[in-house]
Amino acid sequence: MMASSKLQKETTSMAVYKHLYHLIITGAFQPGEWIRERQLKEILGVSSTPIREALKMLVQERLLESVPHHGVRIKHLSMNEIEDIYELRAELEGLAAQLAAKRGSMSQFDQMDELLHLTERRLEETSGIQDSEFLKFNNEFHDLLIEISGNHALKNTLAHLRAGIDLIRIMAWKNNKSRPYETVKQHRLIVYALKARDPQLARLRTQEHIWDSIKLVLQAGEEPNDRVIEITST
Repeated sequence: MMASSKLQKETTSMAVYKHLYHLIITGAFQPGEWIRERQLKEILGVSSTPIREALKMLVQERLLESVPHHGVRIKHLSMNEIEDIYELRAELEGLAAQLAAKRGSMSQFDQMDELLHLTERRLEETSGIQDSEFLKFNNEFHDLLIEISGNHALKNTLAHLRAGIDLIRIMAWKNNKSRPYETVKQHRLIVYALKARDPQLARLRTQEHIWDSIKLVLQAGEEPNDRVIEITST
């Protein structure tokens, strides 16, 4: 891994944080892998202080975990932790879609449609879109949905979950290379429900999409899990 020339000039902790965040959520490091300060100094070409500050921020966001007397490593989420995050995410984004169907304007829904058209063009132009690029498109779609809901408390709550959600998404996509195409189809169903002004259908389509995106990760989990997730339209 090589740092960009821009990062070599920026020695602030935020610049280091952003670069490390990108590396982690795009799979440059494996779950459980130790992150060494000396290694980062060589990769990023910066001093210890901004690296330590960036690592602290990533620990707070639960992308990294700190192990006393050993250092920090990439967070390895258990199946129960993944399921907990997605239970909450499904409820929150389902509510966001329900509110958006009531409060959103047609021009806002058209903006979501345009983003999907752009995503589809990129998928057609490339034999395999990069995970980082598709993650950007995907996050923009969900950010628009949440913004249109008009609920700032909901938006702030989901922002706290973003790091974990991004990490889990990459895990899911690595298990299913056709996932970007399925995602776009499911996003279209959400937009259809929004334009139809059907709050319950918008909620249902959003929750179905969220659980479908993670099912391969849950199915591949090594830990026994007896909990059953039910998706309803209420």
